[in-house]
Amino acid sequence: MTALRSVLTRRLLLAIALLLAAAGAAVYLLARSYLTDQFDAALLSRAQAIATLAEQEDGGVELEFSDEIMDGFTKSEGPHFFQLWKADGTALERSRSLGAHELPPPGFWEAAPLFRNLPLPGAGAVRVVGLKFRPHLPDNRPPRGAEVEVVLAVASVRSDLDRTLRTLLILLAGCGAVLLAATALVVPRVIRRGLTPLQTLADDAARIDAATLSARFPDAGLPGELVPITARLNELLARLEISFDRERRFGADVAHELRTPVAELRSMAELAVKLPDTRAANADQETLSIALHLESILTRLLALSRAEQGGQPVAMERACLTALAEEVFAAHRSTATARGLHFLFRRESDGEIASDPVLLRSIITNLVENAVTYTPQGGTVEVTAAAAVLCVSNTSPGLTAADLPHLFERFWRKDSARTGDGHAGLGLALARTFARALAGDLTATLDEAGRLAMKLQLPAG
Repeated sequence: MTALRSVLTRRLLLAIALLLAAAGAAVYLLARSYLTDQFDAALLSRAQAIATLAEQEDGGVELEFSDEIMDGFTKSEGPHFFQLWKADGTALERSRSLGAHELPPPGFWEAAPLFRNLPLPGAGAVRVVGLKFRPHLPDNRPPRGAEVEVVLAVASVRSDLDRTLRTLLILLAGCGAVLLAATALVVPRVIRRGLTPLQTLADDAARIDAATLSARFPDAGLPGELVPITARLNELLARLEISFDRERRFGADVAHELRTPVAELRSMAELAVKLPDTRAANADQETLSIALHLESILTRLLALSRAEQGGQPVAMERACLTALAEEVFAAHRSTATARGLHFLFRRESDGEIASDPVLLRSIITNLVENAVTYTPQGGTVEVTAAAAVLCVSNTSPGLTAADLPHLFERFWRKDSARTGDGHAGLGLALARTFARALAGDLTATLDEAGRLAMKLQLPAG
């Protein structure tokens, strides 16, 4: 696994190297263009100065030599050269420095003035400019014949220019190499210092385990980029802490819930072994009742676990919520009447929805059974059904707003002593899980009069 520090270091060094190379290339090209322009300007000035010395005389051309202008052209080894021709290619004049060599003939300079880099034997690389012009007449006399057009080629050795450019290139390359080497030393240290908060965050995360989920990542002094990450990590830790606490409570709740029926079974078995003659007549019935209670707890736990993991099969078909609610209501009427409850059913609208009738009936049964069981004597249970909405409300004087978040927790009951009422505290948790499996939801509200309302909302249609 590649470390972020190494990746950042390599990429920064590559980016800086590319920037230095681009900057060096730009400086070199600009300097070369400027120096070449200056060299060309000087070369063109020499050519124009020589052109002023050319005079047209009796159909020919004479060149009046000037020591000041011709300095550098008279030496046998340069560094300046010139050659003059008529437009038809007839040679007129040449500098002594040119010796036996030739500059490009008139046909080469059709687009004069024109600058070219050319090799010249004995002189090396030279820069040449070509001019076309008509020599002036002496004393402004009118021409005696056709005006003569001549071509002048002037060259200068460019060794000084090339040497300057090479020196500049070496300096730029050397400075770039030194800067890159310095950057290679500085960048890793800067990145290491910049990533220190991230390393600290990683070290803090490494110290957190199941026993220290209450710890939180500090956000004081963190860079702005890490503050949202720290906030999300703290939120995650809070959720994990709640989940771990819930799982710990779940294990304790399961043990507590199973301890009583198991103790009863053990007591009955020990009594039967020690005093077989005193065995009660209803012992088998009590044993069956306890076994059925244990089976109910285990069955609901398995169903709840399967549904929470997405393994609960859902068979979608057309179902009528109001009809199912009325059937469940009718099945619990006798129990409600026996407890002295006001048991009401209200149908608001009819219609079918796409749902699983088996899961839907289980949800309704849990809601109605929970309301009938925990409503105090003389209280009211009201079931209101519509096409895709079911509301079961009941009198719940013992509940508070703080209890609402716990209603759908497994094994939670308001009675912390868990008096034996035949309920394990799994019905509402199972009902909400089934509701969400049907793409709906189950919520609980408590009004000021102490009435608890369980609302099942399912997708319409």
